[in-house]
Amino acid sequence: MLLRFEELRKVGDVYINPKNFKVAPLFIRDWRDLLGLDEGTYGPYARTIYNPEQRFLAVDRKDEKLAKELETLYRELLRRPLRFCREEYYRYQLEVGEFDGLPFANGWPGSGVVLVGEAPGRKGCGKTGICFYRDASGMLLRKTLFQLGINPDFVYITNVLKCNPPENRLRGFGEGDLSLLQRELEILKPEAIFAVGRTAEKALKRLGYEAVYLRHPAWYVRRGVREPKGEMLEEYSVIKEAFGEWRF
Repeated sequence: MLLRFEELRKVGDVYINPKNFKVAPLFIRDWRDLLGLDEGTYGPYARTIYNPEQRFLAVDRKDEKLAKELETLYRELLRRPLRFCREEYYRYQLEVGEFDGLPFANGWPGSGVVLVGEAPGRKGCGKTGICFYRDASGMLLRKTLFQLGINPDFVYITNVLKCNPPENRLRGFGEGDLSLLQRELEILKPEAIFAVGRTAEKALKRLGYEAVYLRHPAWYVRRGVREPKGEMLEEYSVIKEAFGEWRF
C-alpha cells in the first residue's frame, strides 16, 4: 500500500510512478501532457502516481506510520466488507471493478488536506480503485487542482461510501460507512476537510467534522464543463489556500 516519495521520478513539471507505465512516456512537459496520455499505450494508471497496490504516499517516517495504520483499516474492510458496505453495493463493486481489492482512498496522508467525495464512480474509482480518476468528473477535478497549482496526487482523497452503488444511484449511507470514515479521519487528523458533494457534507456533519462544501465535479460536467475555468476554479481555490505553497 505504501508508495515512497523517492520511488517517484520528476518528468517536466510533474511526478510519475515508473511502475505505472507499460512503456515510458516519450515526452511530458506539464500536467496537460500527463493527463493526455493514452492509457491503451501507457497503462490505466499512467496519469496518476497511485495504483491498487500503492495507495498512500510517504514523504517521511511519520507518513509511513500513518500509511501503515490506513493499510490496517483497509485490510479490515477487505476482511469484513459487509460491515462497512451495503451488500448490494458490495456485490455491484465486485462486478465493475477491474482491480484486486476494493476502493478505499489514496493520497499523501501528511498533506493535512482531505477531500471527501460521495462514492466510487462506475467508470472511475469503481473501475480503477483510485478516487476521482479516469471518469469525466474525476479528471475534471484533477485538471482543476493542477490549474490551481496543486498536484492532485499530493492531497488525500477518499469517499463516504467505499463501494460503488449500482449504476451510480446513491441511496444514502449507513452507520457502517460512517464508522469507517470516522476511523480514517481519526488516523489522518487533517487540518482542512473539503466535502465534495452534498452526501459528503451530510456525512461529515453527522460525524461532527467541520468541512468546506464544494459542488461535486459531476455538477459541472452535467452542465457541459470539461475544462477548468471561471466558476469552478474560483470555488475550488479554497483548497489552494488550505494547501499553502507547493514545496516539491
